[in-house]
Amino acid sequence: MTTEFVTTVPIIPARDIEASTAWYRDKLGFEIFHTEDEYGIVGRGESWVHFWGPSEIEPKDSMTMIRIGVRGIDELHSHCSDLGIVHPNAPLEPKPWGFREFAVSDADGNLVTFFEAHEGDDPRGST
Repeated sequence: MTTEFVTTVPIIPARDIEASTAWYRDKLGFEIFHTEDEYGIVGRGESWVHFWGPSEIEPKDSMTMIRIGVRGIDELHSHCSDLGIVHPNAPLEPKPWGFREFAVSDADGNLVTFFEAHEGDDPRGST
């Protein structure tokens, strides 16, 4: 197959589209590309997140998780630490599957994990 997969875009729940897109802009530096009552889109670099709503899922009940690959994870982690948004159970640390990663929980309780390959490692492994 010659098809190249270029990106994946999660669509996650939001109780208030405008507030959720603003959180990603203000806390994580995403640009808001679209908002309406029931749908929103933010992006930063080649990473995009779409939102559907209004969701009635309470943040404490959210089971939504997304992963975003980055370059420069130490700087992002420092920024998120300064804002106090790093998830207490997901500090920056190396993982056995070849990534350094940490997570934040957004205003809707969605877990957003940021990851970067260990220098010199290929996280795709050898299959």
